[in-house]
Amino acid sequence: MLGKQKQITIDYRQKFGDEQGERVLRDLEKRCLLFRGGINTAKAIDVNTLLVMEGEANVIKYIYKMLSRDPLEDRPDKAINITSAGE
Repeated sequence: MLGKQKQITIDYRQKFGDEQGERVLRDLEKRCLLFRGGINTAKAIDVNTLLVMEGEANVIKYIYKMLSRDPLEDRPDKAINITSAGE
């Protein structure tokens, strides 16, 4: 029997790892504004809105983190760092 963390990693891969899951993730990226260009400083910055946007982005990043993990690997710190991809 797999450990709880290994099983949840497998679950994420099964739900988001196929073509439908990829479409859902792409839609979430658009809705959560994960990859939009910086903040418009010409207007006043609403801190609460900024915090909500950060939270939304963190959810998407967490899903990608779970997809990058090897469910059979004992050390989750070996996961691919998606936050620095493309920089």
